[in-house]
Amino acid sequence: MKAVKDKQDEFVFTEFNPAQTQYFILNNGSVGLAGKILSIDAVENGSVIRISLVNLLSVPVSNMGFYATWGGEKPTDINALAKWQQLLFSTSMNSSLKLLPGQWQDINLTLKGVSPNNLKYLKLAINMANIQFDRLQPAESPQRKNKK
Repeated sequence: MKAVKDKQDEFVFTEFNPAQTQYFILNNGSVGLAGKILSIDAVENGSVIRISLVNLLSVPVSNMGFYATWGGEKPTDINALAKWQQLLFSTSMNSSLKLLPGQWQDINLTLKGVSPNNLKYLKLAINMANIQFDRLQPAESPQRKNKK
């Protein structure tokens, strides 16, 4: 059983150029999300990406966090890759975000150190540390009244 849990907790990620990507999927085998980049704006010493996320599961998910790595454009030259990796920024983000099945919700990711013009790489993974899978509340059903 532990091996299954360990496998589910592995980081399955998506990486893309946020300036050129409109939609993305983030699925680690336990949680599935689809996302849409709404905007990328400048903030002091960095960028803020406004993303709309939708829960692809059939149950509500809450306390979802993310691991993010970002920076300039990923080089195609293998010799430049090590230097590029040293210049990347990364962080773990916790939240109290709750997503109902099929519900789109907008979030802001603040990425320090890279201006929107230079933000050409974003890698996202789901932080499973505090995640909770909730139950759907049953729909209200009319009460039956016994006739006497």
